[in-house]
Amino acid sequence: MKILLVCSAGMSTSLLTNSMRKFAPDSTIDAVPYSEMNDVADSYDVVLLGPQIRFRLKEATEKLAPKPVAVVDMRAYGTMDGATVVAQAKELVGSQV
Repeated sequence: MKILLVCSAGMSTSLLTNSMRKFAPDSTIDAVPYSEMNDVADSYDVVLLGPQIRFRLKEATEKLAPKPVAVVDMRAYGTMDGATVVAQAKELVGSQV
């Protein structure tokens, strides 16, 4: 599975990617700022937005349809709970099958 994390500048989600990789070692997990999302999103199975840009969810969903797009759970994001975010991504990809 290929997961793209997106936030304002790509910095805080970079920390989360490190945590997620422990729970999904066979997955590709990358982080980019929102301004670069459109350039790379086609290469990923699912796109997760950081809570700080949740206001862009509708816009991102429309731009990337039919790719699954969601906002990372705020608690999981704040605690850098990689296992929960990987599970969220798997659920989103599974719901598209």
